[in-house]
Amino acid sequence: MPMSFLERLGRWQMMLKAIAQTGLAFTQSPYERERYEELLKLAAEMAMVMSGQEDDEESTRQFIEQWRMEVKSGAHGYVTPKVVINAAVFDEQNRLLLVQRLDRGTWFLPGGWADVGYPPSEIAVKEVREETGLVVEPLRLIAILDGFRHKFSLGIPFYCLVYECQVLDGQLRPLPHECRDVRFFSEKELPEPLHGDGRWARLIFELKKGNLPIPYSD
Repeated sequence: MPMSFLERLGRWQMMLKAIAQTGLAFTQSPYERERYEELLKLAAEMAMVMSGQEDDEESTRQFIEQWRMEVKSGAHGYVTPKVVINAAVFDEQNRLLLVQRLDRGTWFLPGGWADVGYPPSEIAVKEVREETGLVVEPLRLIAILDGFRHKFSLGIPFYCLVYECQVLDGQLRPLPHECRDVRFFSEKELPEPLHGDGRWARLIFELKKGNLPIPYSD
């Protein structure tokens, strides 16, 4: 699905910001630092346009100062996408498990940010147990989804690693402070609103049916 101009602008803004922050983390040259500062200013001005705010110097300066504070030296300052781990859990009727997010009310796969010290498949098991009450077993990595392309977030670049899982035990119960509801849905009865652009849901069912290469990247 082609991106709109605003979506393309958002991607360019994130890329400029990342290049500028990474450059500031590594450079020792005052001349290069000046150029990266200019890139950071351009990214801030683009962020202003996207947010619909008036293009004033004070607001732009606040963006720049906030982003400059995020810069760390060396490898710690290399800006890369974060990682989210999600689980595609199917029941015996091939219905897909979805949770309704408390913050937005949208329906999505159970999952969360990757935690340090845990293998990705272990995080998938942990997130499903915490958010839904089910004990699952990971079977395989089926998809790697670009959070920006699927409109999961316009502010933080990240990739979703999606693991197909099977249920071993447990009873459905939503995690109160994160989920409004949790249920299994057939492909023809998907709830609204789906998280992001919603395309991911059809992709997961197509992957389950073997109609797409695994692991699928989008």
